[in-house]
Amino acid sequence: MQVTFARTVGSPDRIYVQRSNGEEASWTFPSYGDGLPHDLVHLVVEAAFGLSRGLWGLVDAGADMARINAEANRKGGPNKYSALGPDQRDILLSEALAAAMSGMFESEDQRLEYVTSACRNLGFEPTVAVTGERLQQVLSALADLRERWRALKPKGSLRFRFQPGAPPAAEFQVAGLLC
Repeated sequence: MQVTFARTVGSPDRIYVQRSNGEEASWTFPSYGDGLPHDLVHLVVEAAFGLSRGLWGLVDAGADMARINAEANRKGGPNKYSALGPDQRDILLSEALAAAMSGMFESEDQRLEYVTSACRNLGFEPTVAVTGERLQQVLSALADLRERWRALKPKGSLRFRFQPGAPPAAEFQVAGLLC
């Protein structure tokens, strides 16, 4: 699958996807300005941890995120994303991993504890091994991407190749960046 994040300063940003089966999809999302798009953080953590049914695995399998997001906004509540299917462990883990990459944590241990407890609070154990070392590698990759994203002014794009569920490399770098 190829995923392109397109930035246009002053306008909503856009995602373009070419799924593994050749189908194409796209949708807009609110700009995060110089901050990385949340769905890009999902792409990086899902690649780093080898998640197969996270957000991007579901997109590759045909999920229509524009429709799903519109339905979730209408529906509201804790089950607003029920259209993503009954087994949401990987997407919930992806969400916890993305949140752990935020600036609200000061240490590797705090990030690791957050991910573990977020999953347990939702009633499951993480579906893959989550280590502090891998979290640090992801933080480094995201810092690199943040600089690349900031440089996309007034407009530009970052394109990635992503294979849901592919085993992560021992030393994770910015996965599949096709600049």
